[in-house]
Amino acid sequence: MRRHLLVLLFIGLFSSAAARDRYPINDRWEFFFGYRISSDLANYVSLPHTWNADAGAASPDYLRGTGNYLKNINIPSEWNGRRVFIRFNGASIVTDLWVNGRYVGSHRGAAAAFTFEITKFLNYGAVNSFRVTVDNTTHSDILPLAPEENCYGGLYRDVELIVTDPIAISPLHYSSDGIYVTPQHVDSSRVEGRIDIHLLSGFSERQAQVDLAIISPANDTVFHDQARVKLDTHSDPYAFSMPFKVENPQLWGAASGDQPLYKVAVRLEAGASRDSVVVTTGFRSITMEEGRNVIRLNDKPYRIQGVTLTTDRAAVGTALLPQHIDEDMALVEECGANTVRMMTQPAAQRYFDICDRRGITVWCDMPLINSPFIADCAFNTSKELAENGRQQLREIIAQNYNHPSVIIWGIFSKLSVPGDDPRPYIRELDSLAKQIDPTRLTGAISNQDGDINFITDLIVWDQAYGWLNGEMDELDLWKKMLRDNWSTLHSGLTYSAGGSPMHQDTITRRPRVEQNWHPEQWHTRFHEYYLRTNTYDTLFWGIIAGNMFDFGAARRTQINGLGINDYGLVTFDRRTPKDAFYLYKALWNHNAPFVYIAERRWTRREESKQTIRVFSNQATVELFVNGVSLGGRNGRNGIFVWRNVALQPGENRIEAIVPNSELHDSCEVTIGRILR
Repeated sequence: MRRHLLVLLFIGLFSSAAARDRYPINDRWEFFFGYRISSDLANYVSLPHTWNADAGAASPDYLRGTGNYLKNINIPSEWNGRRVFIRFNGASIVTDLWVNGRYVGSHRGAAAAFTFEITKFLNYGAVNSFRVTVDNTTHSDILPLAPEENCYGGLYRDVELIVTDPIAISPLHYSSDGIYVTPQHVDSSRVEGRIDIHLLSGFSERQAQVDLAIISPANDTVFHDQARVKLDTHSDPYAFSMPFKVENPQLWGAASGDQPLYKVAVRLEAGASRDSVVVTTGFRSITMEEGRNVIRLNDKPYRIQGVTLTTDRAAVGTALLPQHIDEDMALVEECGANTVRMMTQPAAQRYFDICDRRGITVWCDMPLINSPFIADCAFNTSKELAENGRQQLREIIAQNYNHPSVIIWGIFSKLSVPGDDPRPYIRELDSLAKQIDPTRLTGAISNQDGDINFITDLIVWDQAYGWLNGEMDELDLWKKMLRDNWSTLHSGLTYSAGGSPMHQDTITRRPRVEQNWHPEQWHTRFHEYYLRTNTYDTLFWGIIAGNMFDFGAARRTQINGLGINDYGLVTFDRRTPKDAFYLYKALWNHNAPFVYIAERRWTRREESKQTIRVFSNQATVELFVNGVSLGGRNGRNGIFVWRNVALQPGENRIEAIVPNSELHDSCEVTIGRILR
């Protein structure tokens, strides 16, 4: 009871002392393209917004240029004497801000949030004009240089005003919360570490009182401390650390399902200034087992079964609403993945929050990625590009530092294009990541040989035998070479192939990537082979299937000219999980019993003898054809197969039933000559 009273008292103090306000400003922005020069033809839009919402859904190209956003905001007179900030949670790719016709600043990069202080630019007790220009063209000094993924453009995430007293916990430190929780020792008996706090001092010398509390998932105050800080008049922001200790913690990731999350509450008093910030975190350790290719979570082996996450979608682009994010993560959980790799750049914070809550680990990339198109930009060693990469890495780490779900910072992906040698820069970025955050691993995606693979803690080999080149069984030869020569590397495996539910056919040979025919059947067989041969292979600490979703890629025109990368387990519009999705669900998801008949969209076939394939996470499945039982089967890796099944000319009804349950599935198949 005493602990509950303490937390209630502490939260009450926070409420009375809080002087921070947040105001979303997402509605009724005037928008017009830069080439129109004048705002006379502007349209009203609400954020999040992109001017390429249909890119990749109806056209093989999309608009690269400048968009203008205008908004008038009434600033209360009561804000005079306070500090005002504007936070952009995402804009692609170069953003410039003017307030009342005066230039405030610029941000270069689409991967992270950014914040400007606009206190001195405002007219208090009056209407203020805001103008934002966003440019989504390719820049040779901004990462990513030329990704396959579309750069949709626009203010594609929320924008808000933050109002504080003159002395405050800084919202400017790489646009983070200004609070960083670093557990330096974690086990079931205790967590010890430090909490770094960044303050805006206002360049006025004074003492500040800082109260720190850590609140358990059960709403108990498990740690409380105070500190008096002398603000440095020559340092703004001002940073200091406070040690902490939590006895008998509930560890994040120790069990599946909803996770134990702690709140870290910081309250500031400095003269008449008040501020308070609460961040959410969890306690866990992540390491590589010495001498073995095993990742350990809380000192227990943790085998990654992951998917690569891209977050654009048809008719929306990257301007996602909360329901879109919830739908995406529900599909990730349904297939049973325990890890998501956020490809190219971090996803929206809501993705991280769901991963925190549900115990899904995160590999978070920075945007140092290769273009698959030879004519595009190559890596260069310009000072401007190097600094932009460092800036984006710092932003990505700072803004996601407190998420317990993040276990790996991705440094690069498939840098094999012509250009300058990227290895010195990669070493610099890897060192920077470990300097900023010594508690997590670093990783990279590689499709080449050489010592570039020995820089990060982890390397993930991107392989596509059976799709981009060769045959699937050539993967076994490559794995033998890896064992013989590079077995000391901490290796993982990623793989992907194209497949469209619109393309159904008998498969006799590997489809050609560049052609407009990617049968779903080949896509399924590809994933079957890679899952069967690599799921339990100790050569790898885990596997990452790519991708979870099809994504917009304007340079690709194979899939009916739509500009879509069709490597996903789910279609671009999220309406159709492909057969391979259910294959992963059968092998990875042990919590939601199901049965699914594969190749159900191949509704018209010529041959009367067919192989029927069923995916299920149950032990036994019985098959019925036209009401006649063909007997039960025991599955292997979630796959149940009946060969040489005789179907009658015309329509056939196929049913799969799990004995002694209500689980069943059915589909119709027509046998007859197909006119070509």
